[in-house]
Amino acid sequence: MISYSGLLQKLDEKGLTKTALAKELGISSRTVAKIGRREKIADYVLEKMAAFGCPADELCQSISDNSLLQTLRDEKNIRMSGGVVP
Repeated sequence: MISYSGLLQKLDEKGLTKTALAKELGISSRTVAKIGRREKIADYVLEKMAAFGCPADELCQSISDNSLLQTLRDEKNIRMSGGVVP
């Protein structure tokens, strides 16, 4: 599953809808639907969105059902030193 919370936050800050973003960047309504369903979108679309105002890795994030894996990903994203101790 993919979380687009970073993208949605940026849109909210700028007062834009996903549809308005799609028009502005020239992306398809299919891509907008994928964002709504939390599906992966093409890397080139993420790069277009990154030009919108923040790095692509801040726009979306892969979310795992495995809580340990998700914790490790979250720690990596905030560059937390150390790791899980057995």
